[in-house]
Amino acid sequence: MGLAPFTEADFVLSQEKRDEITAGLTPRQKFMTEHWMNLHEVINRGDWDGMDAYFNTDTMTYDNPNRPDLGTYFVWKTSPQGLYKTFPPSIYRTLKAWGRGEDEICVLCHHHGKHTGGPYMGVQPTGNDLNVLWFSWLRFRGDKIDHIYSISDVLTMLKDLEVIEVPQPVDPYK
Repeated sequence: MGLAPFTEADFVLSQEKRDEITAGLTPRQKFMTEHWMNLHEVINRGDWDGMDAYFNTDTMTYDNPNRPDLGTYFVWKTSPQGLYKTFPPSIYRTLKAWGRGEDEICVLCHHHGKHTGGPYMGVQPTGNDLNVLWFSWLRFRGDKIDHIYSISDVLTMLKDLEVIEVPQPVDPYK
């Protein structure tokens, strides 16, 4: 799924777009997805204290095979803070959502920014775009997020930010 052309305004989801994303979900699944999209608005503003209200901060856990160091809420919270400073205007949006039962959703999301705020993995700011797609599986306890498992397209991100060189794909069976 390539990204369609977008502007920063596309990261402020209209109610019409939110309804499209949540179409087919149960009322509870829609609530959880709206909760996630509202969190993105808070993070997009850099409201680090405000984001606490969306989580069970004492029990929330985070799993990501690319970031095993971010296991608890308060450690994980430093990641969007660092991205916000390094890739302004570090902004997030939800593209699709699926639900299972009364406490789980899966979301496809997009993170956009520009490498202008500071070094990333030893690379000084390049001005290159950051456009990362990722999936998160979210589990809720009550009305708050209690667990996130995320997987993102880190390879493309590192290539786009000039952290690593990546040979372009060829038919591996020739």
